[in-house]
Amino acid sequence: MSSRDRPELPRRRFLALGAAALLLPSAALARPALREALRRGGHVIYFRHGATTWSGIDHIDWPRERQRLLSDLGIAQSERIGAAFRAANFPVGEVLASPFARCRDMAEIAFGRVEERRELLGLLSDDAGRAGRIAYLRDLLTTPPAEGTNRVIVAHRSNIEEVAGARLAEGEALVTRPAPQGFETLAQWMPEDWARA
Repeated sequence: MSSRDRPELPRRRFLALGAAALLLPSAALARPALREALRRGGHVIYFRHGATTWSGIDHIDWPRERQRLLSDLGIAQSERIGAAFRAANFPVGEVLASPFARCRDMAEIAFGRVEERRELLGLLSDDAGRAGRIAYLRDLLTTPPAEGTNRVIVAHRSNIEEVAGARLAEGEALVTRPAPQGFETLAQWMPEDWARA
């Protein structure tokens, strides 16, 4: 599907909801208020996978040893994020990840469990089903998680950039909350921000 064939109105609506928060640096956000909100649940936290061993585009049909994998830094980022969630008592419900090893591994290291979803494959990795993957992520961001929990997603930069306009670094997260007209962006945090949260 070409860019001119994609529906633009919904994308603009989602971008408008998150634009103001994305302009703020993470230090400017009200950490205590967000910390308490995360403890109550009701949020969707989208992580780009942690730091990797190389840069480039790989394919899901490649064996694990040929894929981009988490580097030592990426493993450490995942461990720190998981420890911060446990220390802050942030309740985690669903943990969904792209089946690429770097995403699955980060989710497993940080949260101790993961459900792989092919619908979270990166948009740059495979053109087939692109529109469906965009719609799937949009649905995850706009549908409230189970009561009293937060939904965690570990996937790729291309997906969240398309749906929310956020360009995440490796290990960075977008904290969102479903809203009547789509979703709200509350914070964009690097791995080290979670310990300070």
